[in-house]
Amino acid sequence: MKLKTITILILILSNTILFGQNLKMEAYEFISKAQDTVKAELGTFYVLKDRTNSSQDSIKLSFIRFKSTNPNPGKPIVYLSGGPGGSGTGTAKGGRFELFMKLREVADVIAFDQRGTGMSDRLPNCKYYAEFLPEKPTDKAEYIQKTTENISKCLEFWELENVNLKAYNTTESAKDIDELRKVLNTDKISVWAISYGSHLAFEYTRLFEDNIDKMVLASLEGSDQTIKLPKNTETFVFQLAELAKDNYGSEQKYPDLKRKITEVHERIKKNPVTSSYDNRRGGRDIVGISNFELQSAIATFYLKNPEDSKRLPKIYTEMYNGDFTGIAADVLVLKRYIFNGIRPMPFAMDMQSGISGQRQKQIEEQIDECILGSSINFLLYEWMTNLEFPQLPKEFRDLKPNKVNALLLSGSLDGRTYLTSGMEIAKKFENGRHVIIENAGHDLYMQSPLIGDMVLDFFKGKELNVDRIVLEPTLFD
Repeated sequence: MKLKTITILILILSNTILFGQNLKMEAYEFISKAQDTVKAELGTFYVLKDRTNSSQDSIKLSFIRFKSTNPNPGKPIVYLSGGPGGSGTGTAKGGRFELFMKLREVADVIAFDQRGTGMSDRLPNCKYYAEFLPEKPTDKAEYIQKTTENISKCLEFWELENVNLKAYNTTESAKDIDELRKVLNTDKISVWAISYGSHLAFEYTRLFEDNIDKMVLASLEGSDQTIKLPKNTETFVFQLAELAKDNYGSEQKYPDLKRKITEVHERIKKNPVTSSYDNRRGGRDIVGISNFELQSAIATFYLKNPEDSKRLPKIYTEMYNGDFTGIAADVLVLKRYIFNGIRPMPFAMDMQSGISGQRQKQIEEQIDECILGSSINFLLYEWMTNLEFPQLPKEFRDLKPNKVNALLLSGSLDGRTYLTSGMEIAKKFENGRHVIIENAGHDLYMQSPLIGDMVLDFFKGKELNVDRIVLEPTLFD
């Protein structure tokens, strides 16, 4: 055997040992935010940081395994958190803890921390920030300029820190999941996910469909839906306005909300305002509000779930009457904490998921004509078009038909990943069932015990004969 061939075989063998047989498991006492305590296991393993080059740099990935209570457990259920940037182990500590515990009736439940999140290896935060004057109404152009300049500084900072941001993309993360499957020593896994977690699950489906047993996905973000369409956001806002007319029969009604919403934005577009509010320190903050800042505040704080959007008619009515006190605190949060910096993992993941040419054309046609512009995307769309940052190849954004046994869930009042988008995605799942949850929002898993019970039944293999669940509506303030 030639020396070159022997060398190659040694390299392959060493990589197999390093990246295929490196699982470490240890006993772990898991404590939820509500102080529930359960015995679990902490697992860690290593994967190649960037599989697209010859570097052997590795990163540590972590997960919590909740052992099944079933004497004959099924395939492990792997939870993928949203964001990007959410932590699976962090999610398990919160409101979904109960559902994590219930699913142990079926199989081991894995709270997985994707690369760059939770208990997995993290990236250093950038030390630079953009600054926006609180009292000045700041237009969109200035936000684009200052944030892109700040991002350029951050990219230089991460380069000096030897951070390979390009390694943090959804394709690499999907391959991490399959490495997890291998170290768990199982031929298949089941996937449980929400929001960006569904976006990641679609890429796992594209690459490893045959390795999936069952899949439950909620609040669906398609392969080419990282950037949301402005028209969908406008339609959703006006849907809320329509519901607020009668407000489900309550005494507080908003018969002319759509006109008021439109007029508020027309006024502030022409004449930005300055407002103030009492802060927690006992003082008073003065806040300038441009139309872009108002759009961004509404998209960020008032659309995600019914508990958020119930405040929308009241806040618009106040602004229509000239009172911007209620929105001022939200705008200040945007100026000081949301638009001023970026987190490396979410930034890199979203930027590389990218946007197709067709969708970009739709955005351009809609962005200036719709009530909230593209503010549902924060400034991600503008960064994609103003910064030279790599995007994954076009096949990544093309979700093909598949035969995965899937349960797909969409909330009718989800103001992040819209019902119409979910219906479009569901057509790709030939063996999928799409269930619409009326009056549910984005974070729908715990909005009714019926939803958790349905998820459990699906993973147990029970036949579901339901396409719609109707929850009690949340009344508008």
